Amino acid sequence: MMVNASNGAVTPAPVNGGTFASFLKLKWRTSIKDPKLNIRHRVPNSVDDIERDWVKHSALKLAFEGDFKAPIERLLKAGGSEVLDIGCGAGFWTSDMATRFPISYFTGIDIDKNVLPNSPSPRNVFYQRIDLIELPLPYEDGTFDYIFIRSMIDTLPDKMWDDVLKELVRIMKKGAYIECVEAYDNLFDAGPCMNTLTQLIQSSLQHPTVSPTTSITSTTHNIPSTTTTSTRSSTNSTLKSNNPWPNRIANLSQLEGMQIYHTHTPVGLYGDAIGSLLLEYWERIVKGFRREWITNKLIAEDELERTLEQLKEEVNENNTYMSWYSVVAQKKGYNGPTIQFDDVDDFDIVHTTIF
Repeated sequence: MMVNASNGAVTPAPVNGGTFASFLKLKWRTSIKDPKLNIRHRVPNSVDDIERDWVKHSALKLAFEGDFKAPIERLLKAGGSEVLDIGCGAGFWTSDMATRFPISYFTGIDIDKNVLPNSPSPRNVFYQRIDLIELPLPYEDGTFDYIFIRSMIDTLPDKMWDDVLKELVRIMKKGAYIECVEAYDNLFDAGPCMNTLTQLIQSSLQHPTVSPTTSITSTTHNIPSTTTTSTRSSTNSTLKSNNPWPNRIANLSQLEGMQIYHTHTPVGLYGDAIGSLLLEYWERIVKGFRREWITNKLIAEDELERTLEQLKEEVNENNTYMSWYSVVAQKKGYNGPTIQFDDVDDFDIVHTTIF
């Protein structure tokens, strides 16, 4: 069920319990320009990372009943709109949108050039290797009609996002929309098996290896610490959380009309297609850490197998779930002509929409 909330900021939630809860893209790297930023060196995306991203994309498309919540469908269908996908990865969202809206134009940017699609893409898609740290971005003022960001809030140090958002506002046209999609930090109704696995991930993130298969979800300042009770509970930590998107967007005077959409997503077969996809995503995360855990004797191989099997039953018994939000806002200042769309239904009745 989707809930629409009007303007307002939200209080940062406790830090992520189940590490996969934020579906973060690990894009940390050492900053040559400013070593004081203490940005961790990132590990290149592997095939496993790309496959996990596809599973995540598929789950969120179902959870949010589409690829976006911003009110821009008519404009994209009309054609000529410019869209920017921040942290596009392998371009699943970008390509889906470009196929659906063939006469609008889509640009996907990511820091990892090796993850960008190299297979034939729709003609209205362009991919670029761009680092968000290197401001200003290589676009003119007022370039884009719509900017989309998903699962990115933990990919930069918290203090850097304010400057990045100001830069994104600069390259937005007047009247353009920005949309940010993120998971709330809590994983709800997790059981002991999930607790075991998140503690293992916590150990790996505190002492990361150089293996590409460990490049998953989180940073050292946002690591899991799971607690489970027999009542409705959420995993949480006492560590500091990133300032969420609604708070940041509410502080930007050039944006207005903020809307927040919420959805809950089950984890487990009890949740049908969405739950099955998120359970698969969790299993893929564990697969990425498997070799490291067994090699370092953090858990015996047979015990890990038992934990994974029990996890499948546990999430169904507990109805484990996650919560997500999408925040949408519009840039002020559009004083151009009114855009009117007229639709005729099966009964020859004209329905007019005005933007």
